[in-house]
Amino acid sequence: MEVLEMVNLEDASDREIRALSAGMLQKFAISHALLHKPKLIVADEMTANLDPQARSALLNLVLQLHRDEKVTFLLSSHILPELSRVCDSVAIINRGKVWAFGKLSELYDKYAVGIIRVSTDKPEEVAVEIKKLKYVNDLRIDIRGISVRVDDGAEDKLYEDVPKLAKNVKAKILGIETGSASLEELYRLAVGAKEGGN
Repeated sequence: MEVLEMVNLEDASDREIRALSAGMLQKFAISHALLHKPKLIVADEMTANLDPQARSALLNLVLQLHRDEKVTFLLSSHILPELSRVCDSVAIINRGKVWAFGKLSELYDKYAVGIIRVSTDKPEEVAVEIKKLKYVNDLRIDIRGISVRVDDGAEDKLYEDVPKLAKNVKAKILGIETGSASLEELYRLAVGAKEGGN
């Protein structure tokens, strides 16, 4: 019963497996893996079919088991924000091959340096202007604004140039700051570096 409580399935202990929802089946599989107090758990898409609250609870359980019971988890997932929450080492796999492996902090240092976030009222227009700069390696627009990766040491130059470029397209700059890459951005940057692109 203890492992069922860990995954919040104690109320379903008397139900047949075929009567469980997809999310409950996922939790049951995890509780089954915990039965023998393993030191290593390998899980593929562990949070699949779980609602946001159950996902968060399961990730908290992963952290707790790692911290308190010294359980190591080998997780495979396409939900990268979840992985960045619980992993300290990652393998970046592309086309079935490991392209990069190491501590998350080391991979960020290697592939995600020189990232600056620009917030503006006209992201598309400002992005077109920024792309013209020779020291810009990569540029993406997302909900947070424009994410720009520049040559090593060119950060200050971008800080100087962006207001001028915004003026060209009559845009307001709401903020410019050194940003940290998301795990998704890290994946893209590492794969791009391996392929020889940006």
